[in-house]
Amino acid sequence: MRLYTVHHRPDSDALDPDVVFVKEGFCWPALFVPLLWLIYRKQVWGLLAYLAVTAILSGATLILGLDTITTMLLSVVLSLYVAAQANDWRRWRLGAQGYELVTVVAANNIHRAEEIFFRGRWQDQSNRRAEPSAQKFTPLPTSRLTPFATPFDPA
Repeated sequence: MRLYTVHHRPDSDALDPDVVFVKEGFCWPALFVPLLWLIYRKQVWGLLAYLAVTAILSGATLILGLDTITTMLLSVVLSLYVAAQANDWRRWRLGAQGYELVTVVAANNIHRAEEIFFRGRWQDQSNRRAEPSAQKFTPLPTSRLTPFATPFDPA
């Protein structure tokens, strides 16, 4: 089972909510092609940091005269770090764009996570039969530990 965090932009249309699912954990595309992943996900600060660290590693390789194996290992470590942090950076970016963390869904894949989340929301709506503004999502409380809220934070 994978965990997916569900983010919602509160100012979106009630009939067409702006909801984004982000997988918890390691990001395989960011491991194999970190530069392309950072560009695709519009992670400007992450891209600049990645390019800066790559330039520093290249400079250190030339200045210190490191061998090819050591240089390759440093590059792999950098890619592993980017892949380990990629989804957290994406969550942080969504928070900066005005998205709020709504909940965490456990599912085998993204399609099942969407089905679980939206089916639960629609069932809640049909049980309430309230005004159309009832489609509002209730965000989780903000976190003191991380830039984004989690349901596991102390109250």
